[in-house]
Amino acid sequence: MAKNFVQDGKTIALVADAADIHSGDPVMVGKVLAVAITDIPAGQTGDGATDGVFLLPKLPADVITAGKQVYIKGGKIQLDTTGADAAGVAWEDAGANTSVVEVKING
Repeated sequence: MAKNFVQDGKTIALVADAADIHSGDPVMVGKVLAVAITDIPAGQTGDGATDGVFLLPKLPADVITAGKQVYIKGGKIQLDTTGADAAGVAWEDAGANTSVVEVKING
């Protein structure tokens, strides 16, 4: 192992500033999407996963196909890039009127 190795990069610290972060919540850290691993009370720090496939909330109006680049805004996965951050790639099809979609985050 290289002596300058820090970690495998599959987690990142999440700081719950003013509000609690709940396990499973998607949280942006700069341009990296993380999913909280545990509940993190306001004012505390915890870990978020930065790799993997997660079931995340989506805009019900969007029709998303597997393999499509998706974005996140206001905690919801969407296709529109306006004011949104890259979230990853849809891992499944998710039709209109569905409220969740599987996403390979940061992919």
